[in-house]
Amino acid sequence: MDPDFQTLADKLPLQSLPVIGFFRNYPVDKFYFSNQFYLICGTSDNQWAYLCGQNPEDLIEVLQKFAFATLYFANVENWMLPAITQTHRIDWKLTTHRFFLPDTKDVLQPTMEYASLDISMAETIYRLSAYKDFTSVAYIKDRLSKDISAGIWQNGELVGWGLTHDDNSLGFLNVLPQWQGKGLGENLMKALILQKRNQNLPVFVNIEPHNVQSLNLVQKLGFVFDRQVSWLKLA
Repeated sequence: MDPDFQTLADKLPLQSLPVIGFFRNYPVDKFYFSNQFYLICGTSDNQWAYLCGQNPEDLIEVLQKFAFATLYFANVENWMLPAITQTHRIDWKLTTHRFFLPDTKDVLQPTMEYASLDISMAETIYRLSAYKDFTSVAYIKDRLSKDISAGIWQNGELVGWGLTHDDNSLGFLNVLPQWQGKGLGENLMKALILQKRNQNLPVFVNIEPHNVQSLNLVQKLGFVFDRQVSWLKLA
């Protein structure tokens, strides 16, 4: 990672969380900058352009240098959209609320037994995912091979699980309908949080605004709202 970006990240620790997380897992393909704004490209399931900075004029200059070499954008805040969509329309957009867990917040050990997942479970996770339009079996296999995960089994059946996204955020939390309301989601989140903390890594999540159940869970665990962000593909 460019050392000047690290200087910017130190000034914008929350905005840069997913950028640092993504490029901890994937190499930098190329980057563009203008003063205090960076656009950094890297490839997971697609080549993503990650945005980090606060000045709209710098963003416009960076986009001119970038020349829309990829149409997939991440870490997009609402104020960035007019510049990004000046010459392109939005094909799809996934908007979430980002929450982070302060380092000072204690999290208790899970009370249910859990274990890490392996890539043989990727098909099942994909089949039961509510985000099939935004993910793939290959992406889930990649995440399971690269980062932490947690699953809970009952009578040999996987009934709840969680893993991480390509930016190191916690996600993919899912509990089978017949096992909901029994505390599995909370136990899985605790397992993921403690694994991240054992690696001395920050803990954050991205949750769609209508997902009330997950919003309630993370706030119960002590997560704090940071900002609204989107992933989008241009056309």
